[in-house]
Amino acid sequence: MKNIFLLGLILFSIISCKAQTIVPVEKAIDYRRAGGIPDNTYLKDVNNLLAKYTGTWKGSYGGKNYTLYISKTTSKFYQVTRDMLLIRYLITSSNGIVLDDTRSIPDNSPFITEGSYFSKDLTTYALDFAGKNAICGNAGTVFIRIKNTVNTSMSFGYEPDKIMISNDDCPGFKTAELTFPKDGLMLTKQ
Repeated sequence: MKNIFLLGLILFSIISCKAQTIVPVEKAIDYRRAGGIPDNTYLKDVNNLLAKYTGTWKGSYGGKNYTLYISKTTSKFYQVTRDMLLIRYLITSSNGIVLDDTRSIPDNSPFITEGSYFSKDLTTYALDFAGKNAICGNAGTVFIRIKNTVNTSMSFGYEPDKIMISNDDCPGFKTAELTFPKDGLMLTKQ
């Protein structure tokens, strides 16, 4: 009787297990276009494409100093695991006053800029951004691109989401001040 029970348990375990499919992280855009990532998929950085972006990057624009702290992490959401970049940042005025700082918030905070996908030609990496007062328009997509072969110069672009705002959430239908400039900025690796 014990043997039958043990055999049944083993068969149940084998049938209920599904193998995880490892897919290069650069294929995420294909899944995005197709409508989603299948369960039990691991979008893995098998070709080490994310490493060149990690580290501390600095730049200035419009009287503000931007310091980005980019790290690589592995995240699991439901049945999908993926390697991605996270961006934390410190923004100060030209005289050193802290305007925004996300350095100490946890990885699962909605204010962490989270990696999404590479462009088809692998030159640009897109990340999802939601800043403070995102409901009033301070949210969108960040695009980063290494600009030289020694990986010390990076362009940073920001495209705000086009959303409808309400007078209840945003009195006078006033949109929020954007965290990042829409004109983009150049950053240097530290």
